[in-house]
Amino acid sequence: MKIPAREIRLRAEVEHRHDGDPLLREPGDVVLVHRGRPRSLLIACPDGCGGSLSINLDQRAGKAWRLYRKGNAISLSPSVWREGGCESHFIVWQNRIIWCHRFEMGNQEPAYDVTLEAEVLAALDTVRFRPTLEIAEELNEIPWDVARAARKLVDGGLAEYPADAQHDRLRKRPMQESKPEKPRKGGFLDWMWRLLLGETK
Repeated sequence: MKIPAREIRLRAEVEHRHDGDPLLREPGDVVLVHRGRPRSLLIACPDGCGGSLSINLDQRAGKAWRLYRKGNAISLSPSVWREGGCESHFIVWQNRIIWCHRFEMGNQEPAYDVTLEAEVLAALDTVRFRPTLEIAEELNEIPWDVARAARKLVDGGLAEYPADAQHDRLRKRPMQESKPEKPRKGGFLDWMWRLLLGETK
């Protein structure tokens, strides 16, 4: 087994999958199948097992992932997992591969844009808990970026999660009640992994 990849590399955009498969040579290589609209993303499994994944991006073909492009960077939501075989599970976030469950020690988040915190806070009120995915769609931002900004707002006492639900929703904390939340052990990546497992109650 090769060393697991930490980034994806876009090799080409093609119209048909059979044109893309031969271009997947190294772990983390990706090819976008685009025929009028994004159809799928082919990925050489980043753990080095030699397999590949085809990520559906077209909702008309069934369950689909959402593709985000900022400049030359690609992100996917939700996380990617391979059923059977190596059972890889990872997040594609601004070309970074954030591993879940294994290989986490080398995980490295993309650069943080602190200005996003103000935009997320402005999208909140003190009554309704809004899903971070809903906020991301409204702001045209990557869900992983919004989730990280949300975590910072909660840590700073400006927002809060519901007490009885997973931490994928939040609301603005009334100013008279604002108080910083003690950062959780392990930082954002540890929190994000617990979120995926449903353990962030």
